[in-house]
Amino acid sequence: MGYGLGVDLGTTFTAAAVSGDSGTRVVPLGPDVVVPSVVFATAGGGLLTGSGAAALAPTDPLRVSRGHKRRLGDPTPVVVGGAAYSPEALLAAQLRDVVADVTSLEGAPPDAVVLTCPAIWGPYRREHFDEVPRLAGLDNVHIITEPEAAATHYSTERRLGNGELVAVYDLGGGTFDTTILRAHHNGTEILGTPEGIERMGGIDFDEALLTHLDTRLDGALTTLDPTDPTTTTTLTTTRTACIKAKEDLSLEPDVTIHIPLPHTTHHITITRTEFNDMIRPSLVQTIEALHRTLASAGVAPQSLAGVLLAGGSSRIPLVSQMVSDTFGKPVRVSLHPKFTVALGAATTARSASVPPARRVRSGPVTAAPAAGGRPAARKSRWLVLLAAVAVAAVGTTAALAFTGAPPEEVRATGAVPGAAPDTSASAARTTGDAAVAGGGSTPDLDVHPSDDAGAYRGMLGSAEDGWAGTVIGDDGRAAYGAISAAPEGATGVRVTWTGTSNAQVYFQHGNGGSDVTAHAGPGSALVIDLVVHQRPTAPTVFAVHCVYPCAAELDVTSVLRGLPVGAPRTVKIPIKCFTDVGLDPRQVNTPFLVGTAGRFDATFGHVRWAAAAAGDPDATGCGALG
Repeated sequence: MGYGLGVDLGTTFTAAAVSGDSGTRVVPLGPDVVVPSVVFATAGGGLLTGSGAAALAPTDPLRVSRGHKRRLGDPTPVVVGGAAYSPEALLAAQLRDVVADVTSLEGAPPDAVVLTCPAIWGPYRREHFDEVPRLAGLDNVHIITEPEAAATHYSTERRLGNGELVAVYDLGGGTFDTTILRAHHNGTEILGTPEGIERMGGIDFDEALLTHLDTRLDGALTTLDPTDPTTTTTLTTTRTACIKAKEDLSLEPDVTIHIPLPHTTHHITITRTEFNDMIRPSLVQTIEALHRTLASAGVAPQSLAGVLLAGGSSRIPLVSQMVSDTFGKPVRVSLHPKFTVALGAATTARSASVPPARRVRSGPVTAAPAAGGRPAARKSRWLVLLAAVAVAAVGTTAALAFTGAPPEEVRATGAVPGAAPDTSASAARTTGDAAVAGGGSTPDLDVHPSDDAGAYRGMLGSAEDGWAGTVIGDDGRAAYGAISAAPEGATGVRVTWTGTSNAQVYFQHGNGGSDVTAHAGPGSALVIDLVVHQRPTAPTVFAVHCVYPCAAELDVTSVLRGLPVGAPRTVKIPIKCFTDVGLDPRQVNTPFLVGTAGRFDATFGHVRWAAAAAGDPDATGCGALG
């Protein structure tokens, strides 16, 4: 007989369950039933996932990817083993292996598959999550939110009285979700608006532990040389120890973590009380989110029959204690919080109430062009973060950095404050008088500062904080994981990369892509006035995005390393260099992006697309770019 398959592709762990005539049950995917959401790129170009990938991770940390679920919407690919993959492709590899394992165990493929996603995800993230089953080659796939799945399973475990109200508190490895449901004789009804907090879960608690250890070691971890291969191994080993310590502290009053620094191994003991103090502020935020969910549903806390805990991180004792103390209601835990979502998804997959899933075209799980590489005939498979979504995440009232009208002399020359005058042919033009190849004239496309204050927003993104993006404020300042920005002069923005992880600064259109073909003639160039304060210590790219999956990037490491430190310079890169590697100027939404995983410090002044600048003697030829 047929069966339905539910899969919870979690940020840190993946679980699967099946539902058929014999009931609903968890399918063991490995020795621990759930498997790590880890991908390992083999030397032969294959992708190994789950327990096998986790076992090989210590042998070559550069071939490992963890937490890529958080990077849906990331405009930069995930580089694993020297190849670049979209987050969807890595998730698809895990899903493909899960379905294959379950099919082998059950003796036949599932009739339907239900995947789950965080309730906080909006249409943009959902759209890209839709790509996962397609890349995995699956048909008949339906997607529901994680709280819906948890509630579905809970209603089968414990019969709820008609009209009874239950809150779902789902704290997983990477996200937090909460929702309110009302029971009926024939099912459950979701009330109000589900709430969620991105970048809130076990990964963040691991990082809190890591930061605490670094503090205890007087910053010994953050001062490790990022160019030294042993640094990656040390940090990977320490993070793994933090994960285990977090789990052990749910059962033990204290644990000892061993940290293998280059010259000695340190042994640091962490108590449960210390750990609770580290994560308590985050848990307070989850409690506040649950209060907002109750308010949106018009439900008073005293009306709840109980609070259902789901997600692996909800096993932390402090979670149930704080929820119980705050709401004064029974806290209910399923058989195992890690399985709750997968079991609910399987029940939904089996249920006749599931609407017919759209047919999904099958397709391979493929790598995107490697970062800094030059694809030939196809476009990059990496994602573009739409500004409208990113702005919504940080507040729709945020303004473009440096929106105040700059002095006319700065506008006319486009120079970084303090820069020597640019006497090249392109600099002699004023906006609106540039000759375009083929005749006629068109103004330069000003990216920063922008003639239209609403056109392009300065933003920062960092792998440390999940790539959601944050707007550079109207005071010219922002900080986001491994990158920060500060005002410099009248219109300049000084951007500093710490080198602790991949990060980027970019200028993005608030209304999606626009046709900039008029600015992309054969003689046009991307022109950047800048001052390098510290040369990049790792490969660095300039990129242009033209709405997913269209994008182009160029390795400019050698160009930037060749500039004098502290001296104003103008870099000119022909737009043709970008169109040659996949740029479509008809739908550009990010006309300028700088990204690197190393240390880098530079001030960016006037950034524009200038007509005829590609012919200037100091323009960089495409052959000099990676």
